[in-house]
Amino acid sequence: MYNIIMIDVTTDDFLGGLVRLKQPRKGYRATSDAVLVAAAVKAKRGETVLDVGTGTGIIPMCISARIPGLRFTGIECQPDLALLAKENAFVNRCDLTLIEADISVRPSPIHGMQFHHVVTNPPFYTEQGERAHPQTAMAYKQRVPLKEWIGFCLRHLRAKGSFTLIHRTECLPEILSTLSGRLGALEVFPIEPKEGCPGKRVIVRGIMNSKKPLTIYPGLVMHRDDDTRTEMAERIMRAGQGIDTLIKIS
Repeated sequence: MYNIIMIDVTTDDFLGGLVRLKQPRKGYRATSDAVLVAAAVKAKRGETVLDVGTGTGIIPMCISARIPGLRFTGIECQPDLALLAKENAFVNRCDLTLIEADISVRPSPIHGMQFHHVVTNPPFYTEQGERAHPQTAMAYKQRVPLKEWIGFCLRHLRAKGSFTLIHRTECLPEILSTLSGRLGALEVFPIEPKEGCPGKRVIVRGIMNSKKPLTIYPGLVMHRDDDTRTEMAERIMRAGQGIDTLIKIS
């Protein structure tokens, strides 16, 4: 067993109870962004997955619930979150090796390692409110430039491996520019809060060394006008289904 976590935590259900996650009552808590990006990862039993900025482990837990037999490595710089990720992996029977490290520090603790898949839900913002919890500020405030964060991810992606990221929609030009010439078969999945509403999030996925062209899919609509979830959103958020299954991607 792991060291006792000396912070106040809650245990919360994700994917309709398929995942049980311990997370701080105050501080960084998993959001729908992590569930959505996990649903976009395409993997097969026996493959390896690197989660950069793993927090409490929500992304590996959600992927593992959908695709058994994967081996995960997570990198997290906050000790409390790293310990919770280890405990969550044990409870959810997820094969997760957790590395407590800052990706800006050299040499990298995973230098030379490459994975079939790399997934990340990186810090989004350049500024955080003064009243933000320190743990939340660390998780959300961009200390490593996005280009460098993506570069770290790609250095650990094997040939023909997949990279999957969720980020703010306004950062899409920078993301595509950074990936240009390095990844092909790029796919863009806009996330719309309601049909016809501008999306605040976008998922981007690509394959290392592929020459296939870019594809932009219709927006994934999360809510109806009455604020209830759409059928597609329910299948992702509660049933744990993958995006590919729902939009019939081969």
